[in-house]
Amino acid sequence: MFPLLILISQSVSANAFTEFKQPITFVEQQRIVYAAVASSENEREYGLMFQTKLAEDQSMLFIYPDQAERAMWMKNTLLALDVVFLSSDGRFVALLKDLQPCLKDPCRIYKSKVPAKFMLELPAGAIDKYAIKVGQTATLP
Repeated sequence: MFPLLILISQSVSANAFTEFKQPITFVEQQRIVYAAVASSENEREYGLMFQTKLAEDQSMLFIYPDQAERAMWMKNTLLALDVVFLSSDGRFVALLKDLQPCLKDPCRIYKSKVPAKFMLELPAGAIDKYAIKVGQTATLP
C-alpha cells in the first residue's frame, strides 16, 4: 500500500505546474502550440512525468540557464513524445521522434548531440505532422 501512496503523491506534484498557457509558434508552419514551462531544476526534473494525456496543441518547454548539449530520459513518462531542441535564438537544432515511455530502470538516455538552450516536448508524431526540420524556427515566450 505504501508504494501506491508515493505514486499518487508524485502524480499530484508533477501535474501541479502543468498549465499549457504559453504560446509557441512554429514560424515556417504558422502553427501554434501551448506550452507548460519548466524553468527551475525541479520542474525540469519532473517534466511530463505521470502526465496521462497531452492534447495535440499542448507541449512542455524546458528552459535552461545556458546553451549546452542536453540529455533527457523518459523515466515515469506515460506518453510517447517527440522532442525538439532549440538554440538560444529559437532555431531547431536537433529532433528526436517517438520516444516511448520508460516505467522501469534502466531507462535510455537521449542526447541532443548539439548545444541547445531549450527543449520542447510534443505529442509523438508532431514532428512529422507539422513537417518540423532542423534549421526552422519558433517564437518562444
